[in-house]
Amino acid sequence: MPRRMLDWFFTPQCAACAAPSTTPFCPTCATTLVECDPERDGELLTPFPTLAPWRFGGALASAIRRLKFAGKLHVARDLAPLWSPVVAAVVHQHDALVVPVPLHWRRRLMRGYDQAWLLAQHACRDATLPPPRAALWRLRATPAQSALARTARQHNLVGVFHARPADVRDRAIVLVDDVVTTGATLSAAAHALYRAGATTVVGLALARTL
Repeated sequence: MPRRMLDWFFTPQCAACAAPSTTPFCPTCATTLVECDPERDGELLTPFPTLAPWRFGGALASAIRRLKFAGKLHVARDLAPLWSPVVAAVVHQHDALVVPVPLHWRRRLMRGYDQAWLLAQHACRDATLPPPRAALWRLRATPAQSALARTARQHNLVGVFHARPADVRDRAIVLVDDVVTTGATLSAAAHALYRAGATTVVGLALARTL
């Protein structure tokens, strides 16, 4: 449904506090947004770069939590303008496919949706890019990364992702997630993509915690 038609049915609201707002965040919440320093991009993952335009905190953290844990699916659409230009720039630079990091099917079933997929879908739509590709699978359920220490996050994800060569062979991939902390999840997913024949992987998250 077009955005203007949605606005006719539903009053536009701030993605964090739900106050009426025609922009992703109301003026008060917008003051808490912090852009990342581009010089720090790529520190989390080697040998492939990882980008995140915003720091995870303040109103942005509240909005992402509303999306992930409160079932506010419209937040993925509302946040799209915050990072769709970055998604578009990386896709065009590498002639790449957008591939979201997937939830395990059990967690997706419990939640009812996959937040990384929704964020990627709306960012691609906002940037007039082709829709994201479901080219990754989680082979097993794992404890939430947020519940683990830094070193345990790497071991938690060893061999957890699989990519089908027919989907990614000889292609560049923009690997999309909602939040990046240590980079362990993106790293494990990227290794699966490389094993399946991807030529280039660039990690891209809406926000980073460090």
